[in-house]
This record gives sequence, structure tokens and C-alpha cells, in this order.
Amino acid sequence: MSEDKRPKDNIDLKKYNDPTGLAANNLDFGLWMANNRRRLYKMLVIFLIIIAAGFIIYSSYGYIYYFVFGRAQDQALLQDTTGIDLAAYRLQNKPLDLQVGQAQVISSKTGSDFVVHLNNPNEKQFANFDFCFKAGENSVCGSSFILPKESKEVVVINSSLDVSGSQIKFELNNLRWQKLSAGEIPNWDDFKANHLRFNVTEPTFSSYSNNISYLEFDISNASPYGYFEVPLNIIISQGEEIVAVNRYLLKDFSSQDKKSVRLSWPEAANISGTIKVIPDLNIINQAVYKPYGSN
Repeated sequence: MSEDKRPKDNIDLKKYNDPTGLAANNLDFGLWMANNRRRLYKMLVIFLIIIAAGFIIYSSYGYIYYFVFGRAQDQALLQDTTGIDLAAYRLQNKPLDLQVGQAQVISSKTGSDFVVHLNNPNEKQFANFDFCFKAGENSVCGSSFILPKESKEVVVINSSLDVSGSQIKFELNNLRWQKLSAGEIPNWDDFKANHLRFNVTEPTFSSYSNNISYLEFDISNASPYGYFEVPLNIIISQGEEIVAVNRYLLKDFSSQDKKSVRLSWPEAANISGTIKVIPDLNIINQAVYKPYGSN
């Protein structure tokens, strides 16, 4: 029988059950996906961009609303629920200003010495700062610190600054207040007493065969801490008036160590008054401490 004489049946391909699972409908859908892949990708990207833009707009609105209205509302709510006025709290905890005395200059053969008295009335705040002693248009500057409840002298010695006919002024600059950490230093008085345990013998002036007068004293470190350097301010005063100042640097001062100091200071040898040797050590700064075991 020839091929064109065979009976032809009407075959519906949609009803054909392919044992591999690939029906005609699946083939049509896959072909459509292949033909429209680029268009679908663009539609997906546009959809995601719209979603992202919506989130950005919503979050931006939320941030703007909070900074314009929300912070005041949060503060009012916090005050209503806790009774704490944050603005009043910040104002109450703002550090009091440093009390600055009258700057003065003490001239000598080697230069000009400058000194000013500072007092920190704050019990929990300390500060680092820059300063300048000014004489007319000229100045000599430096950096220092002041601890909580501390009264101290800021000293610059042997300056070549010309002070003739000029009024001396003291300026504080870049004052950086910090608050004591209650976790690290729960009791400042105990902390200070434990770290600044220096014992100084009575300073006296002595002259030797070279006829040069020296200020001599012994100082011991009775604290359990060793220090890389311990600066000393040496003040001679008559009553409330400071009449001579000097500065000496002790290096490598270990715990339980004792050092003898001999300081050439002929200009002050004939000055009568009270001599004070005051460590000017920032015990809050961890960089001043020698590691344990290196003493």
C-alpha cells in the first residue's frame, strides 16, 4: 500500500501524553519565554527600581520628619515618662568654667619665666587645653591639662620673649572637656591619692666649691605605679605671691624608687619664701605608666 493511500487520522497534539513530560503547552511557553527574555529582564529591573525608590523615599521622609519634629516629641515623651528634662540635664552637667588667676612674668638672667594659677571647680570633669602667654603682639604657647578639683600653676620657663613695657595676658585655647568614667574611676579622691603618692623631703639651697647654688631634695614614689616621666613644678612663694618658678623632669620613675635632685638655680638662692615641689602628672592618661614588670 502506497504511503498517500494510508488512512489519515485527525490527531490532536494537545491530547498527546508525552512520557518525558514535555507537553506541547510547555513547549509553547518555553518558546515564548525564550523570545521575550530581554523584555522580561527589563520589566523585572524596572520593578525592582520602583520598589527601591519607594523604600528610599519612605525612609528619607521618616528621617526628615524625625529631625524636624520627632526629636522634640521624643524629648517631651521621655520627660513625661521619666520626669527628666534632657535640656536641663545637659545644662546641669555642663562643666563649670576654669578659674584663671592673674598671669605674671619673672625675669632672670637666663630669660623670662611665666606662671598663672588655674583652678578646676568640677568634681567629675577634666580638661586638656592649649595656652598662650602674650606680651603685646608676641606670645609663647604650650599645652597642658587640669584634673578634677585641681588647683595648679601653668609654667613656662626660660623664654626669650621680650616682655619689656608689655602687659602679660594668658589665653586658653582649644579647651577639651572630658568626664570621668564611673566604671574606670568610681572614686576620684581614692584614685588620685593612690596614684600621686610622692614623698618630697624639705628642699634646701646649697653652695659648693664652684660657688653655684643648687636646690636639693629627695623624692620617692610610694605608689604601686611606675612612670616614664614625672614633671615637677617648683614654686617659691612669699605669702600669696609667687616670686620664682622652675621646672624639672624626672625620667624612669619606678614604683618604690627614690631619686635625689640637684637643680642649678642661682637666681633663687637668695630668695626667702616657701618652696613647693609639685608633680604635674596627668594620671588619667594611660601613656604615662610603665608596664607592670618593667619597674
